[in-house]
Amino acid sequence: MTQVAVNMKTIDLRKAELQPVAGDDIKTLQALLNLFLTAGDVGEDGSPILPLVLDGTAGANTKQALLAFQTAAHLATDAIVGPLTWRKLIEQDF
Repeated sequence: MTQVAVNMKTIDLRKAELQPVAGDDIKTLQALLNLFLTAGDVGEDGSPILPLVLDGTAGANTKQALLAFQTAAHLATDAIVGPLTWRKLIEQDF
């Protein structure tokens, strides 16, 4: 098995719907969340979460997808992408 060393920055999306977060790591986050979303996950209100646009800006939709991922991966649903969330996103094994 090959191991990949990744040094991704911690991303805080707790207030993303009010103040979007931008950066190169956001595109990576959005792409990895889209892999998860292909399973047809739904938001807290039961509506489907649509695939994210890979624009490098995280707002309310990216936060919603992240919270759904954290819930499915049995992580703290805190809207913060730290080392453990990055690892689960990259592995997609939960």
